[in-house]
Amino acid sequence: MTAARPRPARLGRGVRGWVTDPLTPALLLAVGALGAAGSGHVLTWAVIGALTGYTLSGSV
Repeated sequence: MTAARPRPARLGRGVRGWVTDPLTPALLLAVGALGAAGSGHVLTWAVIGALTGYTLSGSV
């Protein structure tokens, strides 16, 4: 008798199609933008601080 070989696990076609869809990054960006809209003042200071640190580190 021969033992049956286990089948490799595969990503479902629905999930695979969604992950490889070209509109997925646009959708994720839109959701991120909506989430960031509520904390814009915090993000503004974070960006200013990051740019200042980048400039002062001599990377420019």
